[in-house]
Amino acid sequence: MIAGTLLVVLTGIFLPGILIERQERKEVGGVQAVPAQYIASDSLLAKEASESLKLSDRIRLITGQWESETQEAYAYEMTLEDYEAAALARDSMEVIYQNGQYPSNLASSYANWYTWEAFPVKAVDTTFHTYSAYYWKLIFTKYDGTEAHTVFLLEDGTVLLAEAEGENIRESLKNTEGNHLSGETDAQEQEKTVDEELTEQLSYTGLNVDGMWVKSDKIQEEKDAAYRYFELYDKTKFIYGISTISDSQTKHNMVK
Repeated sequence: MIAGTLLVVLTGIFLPGILIERQERKEVGGVQAVPAQYIASDSLLAKEASESLKLSDRIRLITGQWESETQEAYAYEMTLEDYEAAALARDSMEVIYQNGQYPSNLASSYANWYTWEAFPVKAVDTTFHTYSAYYWKLIFTKYDGTEAHTVFLLEDGTVLLAEAEGENIRESLKNTEGNHLSGETDAQEQEKTVDEELTEQLSYTGLNVDGMWVKSDKIQEEKDAAYRYFELYDKTKFIYGISTISDSQTKHNMVK
């Protein structure tokens, strides 16, 4: 009887500790699903919301046609790695070059080799801070330092803008600067400088386009919006770019 009583007492003392230790081991060693409310974050929600934006919406957000601010993006926010963005930029620029819309071919070879840097960027809407448009700013520098190219690239491969700058750009453009649009005179051609609206839209790039001449400026109607494709140049620079047109531009075109 004494032995039975002693067993009950010892069980009461040691059993709770044994059970607690087993439970702790189970919880530490086990992998459990994290509740959804702990996964959600501002950046994740913004990323998910932003994926639903159309191309025209992303361009409007980046160019400031929607109220936005430009911020440095974190690497984890981007779909591509930096080297993937650089490769995609080369591929996209190859198409633009072959179409005669850019003076240099950025495809690397032994005779034409470029180093590169890549910077992730995003444009965030300043009204609700819900939508963001993500893009890369890439800088390609030719091995001999004679050319530098700045490319602004969406992660779907769309080149928003590409600027060529260097001592050889003038030579590349010498056969195109004299082209006249619709039989215009030299004086009319020289007056075709970048308009204020486009200059404002390109402010997100930090590039100076004041006084540059317009080689080509075309509006193309597509499924979701009207896009403005343009080519600008001066003595040492050339710019290819795409933007969407504003309501004022739409009305102007309708009147014409």
